[in-house]
Amino acid sequence: MAKGIQEREFQNLMIQWSLPMGWRFTEGRRLPRETTQAVVYGQLRDAIVRLNPGVIDGFDPDAVVEEIIATVNAVEGGLVRANEQVLHLLRGRKEFRDADGVWHPLMVIDFEHPAVNTLIVSDEVTITVPGKTSRRFDLVYWVNGLPLVVVEVKSPTSKSGWVDAAREINDVYATEYPWFFTPNVFAVASDGLKLRFGAAGAPTNLWQPFRSTADDENLSGQNDVHRSVELLLNPATVLDMLANFALFNTSGGGADKKYLPRYPQMEAAHLIHERVLDGGAKGLIWHHQGSGKTLLMVFAASLLLADTRTESPTIILLSDRTQLVRQTSGVFTSAMGDAYFHQPTTSQELRSLLADDVRGVISTTVHKFANAGKNLSRRDNIIVMVDEAHRTQSSRSDSLAGQMRAALPRAKFFGMTGTPVRNLATDTFALFGAESDPGRVLHRYSVSRSLLDGATVPVMLAPHPVSFIVDDQALQQEFDQFADEFDLDDPDRETLSRKFGRLTSVFSNPERIHAVCQDIVNHYLAGAYRNGLKAQVVTYNRELAVAYTDKLNELLTGFEASQVLAEVGKHDRIAAEVNVSVSNSKGEDPAMRPFRLSEAEEEEQKRRFLTPDDPLCFLVVTAKLMTGFDAPNEGVLYLDKPLKAHNLFQTITRTNRTWISPSGFVKTSGVVVDYIGLAEEVQRAVVDPSSPEAAGKGGGFVTNLSELVAEFRATFARIEDLFADVDDLDLAVHGYESVRAMNVFLDANPEVAEVFSRDYRLLARLYPLVSTDKRVAKYQDGFALFGSVYTTLFKRSSDEERKERLAELGPMVLEIINAHVHSFSAVAVKEESLVLDAQGIAILKELMAIVRPGGKDDGADKTPPSAAEILDRIKAALDKGVEPESVKYTALAERIKLLRDRIIQDAQDALDFLSEALRIARAIVDAGKRPDEAVVLDDDHVGVLSRIIHDHAPSGLTVTERNLAEEIDQVVTSTLARSWDNADARNRGVRRATAAVFRRYMLKPVGEPYDSTVAYIEAHYLVD
Repeated sequence: MAKGIQEREFQNLMIQWSLPMGWRFTEGRRLPRETTQAVVYGQLRDAIVRLNPGVIDGFDPDAVVEEIIATVNAVEGGLVRANEQVLHLLRGRKEFRDADGVWHPLMVIDFEHPAVNTLIVSDEVTITVPGKTSRRFDLVYWVNGLPLVVVEVKSPTSKSGWVDAAREINDVYATEYPWFFTPNVFAVASDGLKLRFGAAGAPTNLWQPFRSTADDENLSGQNDVHRSVELLLNPATVLDMLANFALFNTSGGGADKKYLPRYPQMEAAHLIHERVLDGGAKGLIWHHQGSGKTLLMVFAASLLLADTRTESPTIILLSDRTQLVRQTSGVFTSAMGDAYFHQPTTSQELRSLLADDVRGVISTTVHKFANAGKNLSRRDNIIVMVDEAHRTQSSRSDSLAGQMRAALPRAKFFGMTGTPVRNLATDTFALFGAESDPGRVLHRYSVSRSLLDGATVPVMLAPHPVSFIVDDQALQQEFDQFADEFDLDDPDRETLSRKFGRLTSVFSNPERIHAVCQDIVNHYLAGAYRNGLKAQVVTYNRELAVAYTDKLNELLTGFEASQVLAEVGKHDRIAAEVNVSVSNSKGEDPAMRPFRLSEAEEEEQKRRFLTPDDPLCFLVVTAKLMTGFDAPNEGVLYLDKPLKAHNLFQTITRTNRTWISPSGFVKTSGVVVDYIGLAEEVQRAVVDPSSPEAAGKGGGFVTNLSELVAEFRATFARIEDLFADVDDLDLAVHGYESVRAMNVFLDANPEVAEVFSRDYRLLARLYPLVSTDKRVAKYQDGFALFGSVYTTLFKRSSDEERKERLAELGPMVLEIINAHVHSFSAVAVKEESLVLDAQGIAILKELMAIVRPGGKDDGADKTPPSAAEILDRIKAALDKGVEPESVKYTALAERIKLLRDRIIQDAQDALDFLSEALRIARAIVDAGKRPDEAVVLDDDHVGVLSRIIHDHAPSGLTVTERNLAEEIDQVVTSTLARSWDNADARNRGVRRATAAVFRRYMLKPVGEPYDSTVAYIEAHYLVD
């Protein structure tokens, strides 16, 4: 009962927010309507009479209303088509025949004056027919007796969220009573903390927030919902959406679709419209890649075409690639008919259309303006909207863009881009930006807003560098011998060196191709494939695209791949296909001609790739499909081609589209696996060129996987520390006894339980992003155990706490916990790779300063040296500074030997390696300065720990810092001696032992000085 009251309270709050905007409240049970009907008959009849003075006298108003109701109730062709027909009628585009047989358009809604309409909001609106279960809508917003908006709410304190509300609208209400939704403009789902709107029946990943780019990005919770209600449910917005932005594609060739705008699309479309009406000549729209710029162009074109003040404009949708709006061209033909939409196939056809003064929409490419001549059309109501405006757009008169502007000298130009360019060759801001616009940008939709809105997902950069060794001297010797044998002169030798010394030779090496393709297959089958995601592979050139495709298909038929396919049970086989540009000219390489795809073949290939169950899982490309190809189900892109600037940005955003699989998997991030080492270039690519102060900060949507892994491991360690005093607890044993023991401990320590809950929620959000990485494999049992403990806490908590935790945890993470998630090794890590974080780089610099005094700082300007190189330098320092026959030399050499045998697999191992190497290097320096003293490899641990405790001592500390430090040193040393042969047990034991000492002295093993103490121990004690 409490839940229902809370939902009713939130309903009432939405009603209160709606009243100042012009809505009047009428209880659902008091509406003058039949519960079997979707229309309030009397209100519709009154509006028809009121809005059509001088015309309605020739009609029978009741007959008009009955005709409208018949249209509302007709759903035989499906809800989308029925919705299109009703909204067409509501826009005043259907004519009615009067008593004399004359046809007239009638106004059903006044769009110019929203307040003239009858605006009602009602709660608990019932719909029922005999033989069906009665349903009751939480809120309905009526305009002139027509239900334009349906709202379903959930309590802010229940475990159900907005997604559950949206699914009820889709799967229950719109399915059982579709005629109630034929007048629907959009539906709304909210749980009081979040609000989303969408077309009834549309997948939930297409439901979007409705905000304003002028508002604070960090608005959240009830404040965010309140603001969304003010913006979205304002009568002017509802009617604007109905009149101008609810568009359809029912022209055939696929499933019927209804398009609703995201709020930045709506804002930008209105700004373009206003700029045209004001006589402005240009404008730059800068929206994050993947947030819907092509559809924005469609909305803006529709708005301009519908306004008589634009005097029947010609709107050119321009791209540098063919078939820019193939996926949305049906919108125009659905709304206006074929006569208003043109796709010229030749340059001559384009010139004829413009010379003949054709009106409507022309979809074409910039290439068709080549040699178009000057003054092809001098009309000023030609509006050119350029997709990907940073490409092929130049101010040079001899460029394609220059020829287009010469042909259309008075046209207005609007550029859409996610990557504006400002360099010596191109300046997107100067070319499209009006000087009067702030920063020369008419409208901006940033990366951060796009991610906060869920319009796109973040992209993780996973470096998989491919190392190789080149013996320069042997190579040169063999080449010289070869050249001598064939008596090559110097020019010939130079020609061969240039030809085969290029990067292509390295990329074309068969061993490298095999290594990269094997890694791709392993990585894909371990993660993306299991979630139904597809992949792109970007190669250095066309020939390599073919070679990679062949190798991938070979590996995909292997035993390991077959085992994964059998385990998942979706396909008997999966495949890769190549998609590269192959011309039909005589000069084309004959070896490439078999890979030329016709337009129909390419569209079929794309369709198969976009189909979740189709076995086409890889598209291998080199340039095509890296931009302008919208594939929401693409989860991973394997990048093996050097790219820079906006080309790199465009490529890495291929995976940032939102998607929900047919089985319910929610794509929360995209992955770019980088085989080149483009991390720094990525950061340069995502810098905002209009914001100099942002240089070096990146765009905020690319995350390094190693950083997430490091955060996961640090969070896991903090949770381990919390349970250090639970007797006989083994985190590798996920069973009832372990869960019970941990819960008993948390019940007795509520402050610790609060810290555990907070850290576990962070851990659970990180896990789906890092679960396939080898570095977290050893944590999976402990993670599952923590999940079970959290779940029991979750079930015992109050409704309010449960809601908060569920919202943060997310249904996907709960599913992962319940299924005892498995993690799969994807990459064979090289033994001596050094993956360094900031701390590791600092230690490396100090180490290099010791072993190479006065030399170049190797950690600053180039790739960090390998472990072997570091050890060689330490050994050289030892040989130089310590007597070779001395006891000191023998002891230090033995420590170097032990360090050389160490296997480095991840960042923590590299950090431990460097810490030990630094201690050895310092000991070598000390040994050289004090030859008569014994070898001391470790610092004065007790002294350092005393200083740490003193610096962070809490008020009321009664024990002497030195005494506490000595006890910690003894306990840690003893623990290390007991678990010398098990690294995991050693690390856990040390943390538990340290926490136990803190508790004996009434100090919390959370925060300072505990954190700094553990950090010091991990850096200076935990050495194999």
